[in-house]
Amino acid sequence: MSLNLNLCTAVLPKFSFEDVIDIASVSGYQGIELRVSDNYHKSLQELSGAGAFIRRKIERSGLSVPVLNTYIPVEDEKSVDQLLECCQRMGIPKARLVLPKSCCASVARQANVKEIIPSFEADREPMELMETLKKTLHKLEYKAEKAGVKILLELHWGTVMSSFSSAYMLTYGLDPKCIGITFDPANMMVEGKEDWEFGLKLIRSHIDNVHVKNMSWFAGEQGWSWEWAAVTVGMVNWPELICLLEHNRYLGDYAIEDFLVPNYSKQAAIAYLSWVNEEFSEIYEHMSAVTLRSRAIAS
Repeated sequence: MSLNLNLCTAVLPKFSFEDVIDIASVSGYQGIELRVSDNYHKSLQELSGAGAFIRRKIERSGLSVPVLNTYIPVEDEKSVDQLLECCQRMGIPKARLVLPKSCCASVARQANVKEIIPSFEADREPMELMETLKKTLHKLEYKAEKAGVKILLELHWGTVMSSFSSAYMLTYGLDPKCIGITFDPANMMVEGKEDWEFGLKLIRSHIDNVHVKNMSWFAGEQGWSWEWAAVTVGMVNWPELICLLEHNRYLGDYAIEDFLVPNYSKQAAIAYLSWVNEEFSEIYEHMSAVTLRSRAIAS
């Protein structure tokens, strides 16, 4: 299978929407996961009013828009309905909604970088919260099916879905055609991880998007801390994960979400993202070939 590599525009907060399209196109990406926010790059209101025009502008640069990455809580019914309508009008197949924060998300205090957790506060006890979320997701499943749009939930540190087990708990029994999971192993490494092989088998029917970045933990005089790392040198072993995803017959997209992208100049961003594209593509092609050979030998 050939690699379809997209770019999450959230890694380019200092650039305009027009610059982001140009950067992604020149850097060789197939599409963008568009950040939908009042801050940047497009608001939900803008998409509601001019979504079709915005999509045509992106496509004229040779890019697709497989996902709208929003910060809309799963509980915000009015905004969810508006988002699904935007997806229908724009012909966009998937949209991310956000899950609640896990209590105080204490691991954020150990970050060497300032990070905003895509989540919302939920003032409920854990058991009550998870039960309420399951009911909410069943309602969203019906809405997604009716709209013909898949809702994505991201495995993300600091939220109630930061592990394979919590992802399984929340998505078990939901139609994977309607509710999918964005697998983000670097996010998972922030809080510690469960076994990759076991976990991927556990939720493989719902994985429909993979975010690519890396991170590392460090021991210092003040204790342990973490920060983002280059895709090829952090604690996430991407060759191993690509093999495991291939063995689990993953057929979806990958998307670069590397927060080390320089934002001080357009040329610097293009140079860095071109390098990440080339490096990850090379790893993917090599590991895909290894997987194909192992299948041939096994048969």
